[in-house]
Amino acid sequence: MFKRAASLLTLLIAPASFALNNRSAVSVNGSDLNPCTVASPCRSFGAAIAQTNPGGEIVALDSAGYGPFTITGTFTVSGAPGVHAAITVPSGTGITINGAATDRVTLRNLVLIGTGAASLIQQVQAAEVRVLNCLMRGAGSGIEVDFGRLAVDHSTILDQVNNCVYGHSNGTDPVQMTIDNSLLEGGITGIYLFARSSAMVTKCTISGNVTGVYVLSNVGMAVHGMATIERSTIAYNYYGVYVYAAGMDNTARAYLAQDEISYSAVAVTISGAQGATNVYSFNNNRFTENVSNGDPLTPIAFQ
Repeated sequence: MFKRAASLLTLLIAPASFALNNRSAVSVNGSDLNPCTVASPCRSFGAAIAQTNPGGEIVALDSAGYGPFTITGTFTVSGAPGVHAAITVPSGTGITINGAATDRVTLRNLVLIGTGAASLIQQVQAAEVRVLNCLMRGAGSGIEVDFGRLAVDHSTILDQVNNCVYGHSNGTDPVQMTIDNSLLEGGITGIYLFARSSAMVTKCTISGNVTGVYVLSNVGMAVHGMATIERSTIAYNYYGVYVYAAGMDNTARAYLAQDEISYSAVAVTISGAQGATNVYSFNNNRFTENVSNGDPLTPIAFQ
């Protein structure tokens, strides 16, 4: 009788000991052996994610370095207001997002510093990743998107070896991006849209890159790369906006509205298959002090 009662008690208690948090926490004084609650935080984001229910959030309570991690579900990862939640990335990737095609991830108030990293954030697969109020500096790419949607808002991406933001579609799966109120500076390319990638860029500063915005479509068939750039400053790049398409029915297009393109060697370059590349203007852009304004734009009317 005693053994049976003890076994029943164990069954009743065990589920509670394995319960996950809806909100988990990390701290400079935490331990990954803790349950990752606010009262008993973990030390790393990776450990805290493992203790959190899908759809939950993980919050950094203190200023500290927390290390790279991988997200395979729907989560929000944040630094608390006023906290310097840093992730130093000496190699590989800082934050890898590789979940289901229905997962949605939010990254907020994080600082990612690369010291030899390939990328700071890589979106391998997700429905959408939102990067809000983050600082990224120094890597091969700041953000690389292979699949799904990306939303960047009020973020700063600096000093990348290659690209500040890289839409890396395989030519079959679309990559869709919105980039708002952000600074992209000091890379080979500020925004690089490859194959079936598109971006809506609003109120951004894209400066100090070799190419500000590059739309390239040269793989597969009937692959369309597109960018719409509105109310943005594209300055001090060698090429301001560059579009290139080659191959069977591939196109590369950019649409400009209320932009300032200044201090470039070449403001606009249209290259590749004739008729497959174009840069459209709503006739309200300003070109200032470029060595060359480059190729002529195609006027397009407001509707």
